[in-house]
Amino acid sequence: MGHLPFLDRDSEPVLRQNMSHDRGAPSPVFFLFAHGGLPVLFCCFTLGLLLAPFFSPWPLLPPLLLFLGLFWLTILSRTASGFWFLPLLFLLFGTALYHLHLQPPRSPRHISVFADSGIITLQGTVFNTQPREGQGCFLDVDVKTVFRNGSAGPSEGRMRLFIEEALLPPAPGDRIRFSAKLKRPRPFGTPGEFNYPRYLAARGIFITAFLENTKDLVRFSSEKGPGLRSRIARFRQETGRRIDRTVNPETAPLVRALVIGDGGSISGEQRELLARAGISHLFAISGLHLGLVALLLFSLFRFLYGFSEKLLLFQPPGRFLPLALLPLLWLYLQLAGNPLSARRAFLMAALAALLLTLARRTPPLRILLAVAFAMLCWSPLSLFEASFQLSFAGLGGILIFLPRWQKYLQQLPRLLLWPAGTAAATLAATITTLPLVLLHFHLLAPAGLLTNLVCVPLIGFGAVPAGLAGLAVGPLLPEAGAVLFKVCEWMTALAWNLCRHSIDVPILSGQVVYPAPWMLGILSCIVIALILPFEPRFRPARVLLLGTMAVLFVIPFSAGGEMTLTALSVGQGDSLLLTRPDGSHYLIDGGGFSRGTFDTGARLVGPALGRLGIRSLDAVILTHDHPDHRRGLVHILEHFPVKSFWCAEQPERLDPELLTPLQERNIPVKTFPPGWTFPEETKETATLGVFVPDQPPDRLNDRSLVLYARHGEDGVLLTGDLEKAGVEELLRKTPDLPISLLKLPHHGSRHSLPWLLTERFEPRLVFASQGYGNPYGLPHPEVVAALQRQNLTLLRTDCDGTLRFHSRGSGWRCKRWCNGLFH
Repeated sequence: MGHLPFLDRDSEPVLRQNMSHDRGAPSPVFFLFAHGGLPVLFCCFTLGLLLAPFFSPWPLLPPLLLFLGLFWLTILSRTASGFWFLPLLFLLFGTALYHLHLQPPRSPRHISVFADSGIITLQGTVFNTQPREGQGCFLDVDVKTVFRNGSAGPSEGRMRLFIEEALLPPAPGDRIRFSAKLKRPRPFGTPGEFNYPRYLAARGIFITAFLENTKDLVRFSSEKGPGLRSRIARFRQETGRRIDRTVNPETAPLVRALVIGDGGSISGEQRELLARAGISHLFAISGLHLGLVALLLFSLFRFLYGFSEKLLLFQPPGRFLPLALLPLLWLYLQLAGNPLSARRAFLMAALAALLLTLARRTPPLRILLAVAFAMLCWSPLSLFEASFQLSFAGLGGILIFLPRWQKYLQQLPRLLLWPAGTAAATLAATITTLPLVLLHFHLLAPAGLLTNLVCVPLIGFGAVPAGLAGLAVGPLLPEAGAVLFKVCEWMTALAWNLCRHSIDVPILSGQVVYPAPWMLGILSCIVIALILPFEPRFRPARVLLLGTMAVLFVIPFSAGGEMTLTALSVGQGDSLLLTRPDGSHYLIDGGGFSRGTFDTGARLVGPALGRLGIRSLDAVILTHDHPDHRRGLVHILEHFPVKSFWCAEQPERLDPELLTPLQERNIPVKTFPPGWTFPEETKETATLGVFVPDQPPDRLNDRSLVLYARHGEDGVLLTGDLEKAGVEELLRKTPDLPISLLKLPHHGSRHSLPWLLTERFEPRLVFASQGYGNPYGLPHPEVVAALQRQNLTLLRTDCDGTLRFHSRGSGWRCKRWCNGLFH
């Protein structure tokens, strides 16, 4: 029998005696610890969390769970089969806990009750300040008071306040008052997107608001002295300012990230380079940094410990100091911003210190599992965050693979032990985190296997200690602190230059990859097969993994023979994916925003294509050169294989940001003359056609490229942003073609006269693409009323999310993206 969680080998005979059959029915508690019950229950609990997003919350689940728990405690807990009831209980517990944490508290004073109810005035205390990429910042505010209808009332709850221009943002601990419209965060409703509402809910935030400038809020001094957390946050902010004054502006964001965990000011270009070089983890406060701090503190205090005879007689330093140093590690955790990966390391250190003090031996993997279980019970939504998954998977891979490889590493010469050990740890973490990296970041970074050999010791044992020393001595000796920050900057610059040169090598440059779910499934099966011990008892599991891989490999080749149109929900813009029966894929527009740094191509369209299994595009089609149709295509043209680019304008008239990837990747550009063009067939047998209105070049909406596709008796007409003149020309020049699915022009604007199109073509389904709560009021109420008079139901991406239409040639079927699946 292997080691038991939190128990040493001396306890095992007692357990065996208590579990023997001649003592009566064994307790499920003994099964829990002696027969691997903790991993089983953890897996069931995690499975419940993973399945929960695919189902709507069930109001009767919490009382049912309470009943089942009482039933187990009162009746089944002392039976031999009682343990086997627990997996079901923990699975339901995970599902219920997910939905409980995803919803705001049911309190009449919670600020969520004021969402979408107009502009109100709020007052609260800032507890977190973070810069945003480009400009501005966001504040996390603990709301205390609501001013409405001339009166003030108490309130509660946390919210996130975005400020577009923030030259002097409030500091943590400041009280502020502002007026804004409160909104509930909501996802776009696109496959593969980052679930921002769930991310905020994991932090207890269910409401957001927006201000243009910090001048739009009023600051108050705190009524009480700032608490410890506020003092730490202010110290972080002041340290960041000292770093900015000391080091080069280009390197300052990296130094801030290393010293105080402030990575918000790292630019997008810097993030991309670090990701391609495979060292992003070094610039996020994690277990490595916490371990270094713990090592430095332990070394210092052990040296001092030796001068006290009383302490030496009281306890050996190796047993007492780990527990005594935990408060200092907690202070560093708060100073670093309390990131999730460092929190995991602190909890593991605390548990290990406690077990060490109690003289209990426990395998590190059991400690890792226990900490993961505890963290998920406290914050179940953390399971879906990349930092949680990568932190536990990476450390788990190191703890699994390094002991297996140790006998080979020990045969190497002493000079090679350090680089070989670093390479082995990097490889182990890379193996177990590869599916997760592709899932969250869509990036292969082979350079990381080499750059970590140099950057781990350079950053971990050079830049970080120098930066932390500057952090410690800076308040007392500013000049010495500045010198240490300079040393940190110099070592960081060395690592930066190494990474910049490494990714210039073609084989190490990294590649953006949007894997399909079946590809991630196969890769995950391979990783699990490598993790399993090479023992005969695990042979059935390997056979099961092999069968699963075979099934997943067949899935992409099993479908076909139908035409699909996917209207991606990308906000106030258009992005459509047409897949024809022959398997060819056409992306029509890519969405985009005229303001801000949000890239719909990288954040929405690219992940959606990967989620839908699209690996290449036969054509990317731009209906017209407006930001809400063009900007998302830039990323797609840069990172997807594209055979051709279609548009209605001459290439030289395209926006430069779109023209650059076309030229760099030598993508053929195909333009079309005014009128109808059928690239493949005659009008009588047309299955694909393009129409370009003969309108003045300055009227981009009315010159929108129109796409027609047909399969059997079904046809779809995609009308871009045509307005009155373009629609009237389309009606005059369009031959008799079957059109059973119609996209309303210009997001449902009344100026496009869409009722004329529906009267002429008599479609059975009509849809429009627009952003939720868009300021233009689209689709216009007149358009909605006209469609209702024609007994047509309007499907909308703002309300329904991503829409997917299927046709086998005899009628369209529509599915909506909801709860992670098309329904």
